Amino acid sequence: MTEVVAVWRRQTGAWHVVVVWMVVNRFLRRFVEQYATIYMRLLGASPVQLGVAQSAIGLAGTVISLPLGIAQDRLSLRRIYLIGISLLTVAPFLYAVAPTWQWLIPGIAVYGLGLRLGSCSVICDVSLPNRDRATGKALCEGVGSLPTLFGPATAAVIITLLGGVTIRGIRSLYWIYFLVGLLPTIYAFRKMPEIRRSRVVSGPLRPLADLREVLQRSRALKYYAALVMTSEFTLMMLFTFMYPYAFEVGLATPLILGLMSTGVTLAEVAFAAVFGRIADRIGRRRSYFLLVPAFVSSNLLLMLWPTPPLLVLAGFLFGFRMIASVVYSSIGPELVPPDCIGRWRGMVGLVGGVAAMVAPIVGGYLWEMLGPQAVFAAASVVDLCVALPLVVLLPETLERRPG
Repeated sequence: MTEVVAVWRRQTGAWHVVVVWMVVNRFLRRFVEQYATIYMRLLGASPVQLGVAQSAIGLAGTVISLPLGIAQDRLSLRRIYLIGISLLTVAPFLYAVAPTWQWLIPGIAVYGLGLRLGSCSVICDVSLPNRDRATGKALCEGVGSLPTLFGPATAAVIITLLGGVTIRGIRSLYWIYFLVGLLPTIYAFRKMPEIRRSRVVSGPLRPLADLREVLQRSRALKYYAALVMTSEFTLMMLFTFMYPYAFEVGLATPLILGLMSTGVTLAEVAFAAVFGRIADRIGRRRSYFLLVPAFVSSNLLLMLWPTPPLLVLAGFLFGFRMIASVVYSSIGPELVPPDCIGRWRGMVGLVGGVAAMVAPIVGGYLWEMLGPQAVFAAASVVDLCVALPLVVLLPETLERRPG
């Protein structure tokens, strides 16, 4: 904890603002996330229709990623970030007023755009030094998630008071999300400074040449892009179907759904900073290997034993997947120079967006054609047979300088 406090104090004001906004917004997101896809199902979407609608997140990310990456190397990071969090603030309003599942698609697309434009990743990449990168990311994801432990339980109480998991109850949660979410966004607009960089790219726009330049800086970036695509595929597929599966197959009550979401957060709060510091000590790859058994076990529990106590345990183990993403995301910025960070993020966002667009649709067809358990079986196969070998191929970057 002494080291974590020291890491916090060493960072810039911009990073502190980003963390504060993320803490409040993550609380609100965890307040509703276990009900988002259930909400769509209650509004009449089939598993495939649910997958198609959720793919709007990936589509939005795919469309915006390349131009955004180029813009981030050339334009104000502060302005781009504030536009993004504004979209994330508007998205729950669109969910709250949607009369049918089709009307949720604009809200999903706006949310997807907001995730890309309002991503703190580039700010972290620019602001955090190499020695603090994994710890800083884990500090935001882990210790910064502590307040969100109370989000799912609070939502469960409200849902229960409103008569259970119904359209009316979930819609009320989105109204709360929207109204409270205005506060941290106002704070960010008032407090966010301009982010200084050692070098800003100038000259004419050359999208293809810019991407070619990034890839030529490091051969390992191709492996990293494949890892991002693979990880985003499994993560998006599981996020889309985990809670509807628990509700429909595991017959989870609002309490169990809340405890599952709390379990995800609890794992991040308890272990993210620990594994972040481990990654900054023994290496990114070794830390990732330590996490694989936990998040693969989450898939197996959901697939084989979807009973209430084990659903909660599966949610807790799912949190280690989120920690793993923090660990491997520390590798990328250490493979490219700072002046390529935006274009590199654009490339990563493009491949991740394609995966996020395809994954829910694939999951929907697996659910309808082979059964709900097939979603979690497929995720386990991808984790072990594709993602793990890609991590083995990546270089260890702990003490490596980009370039």
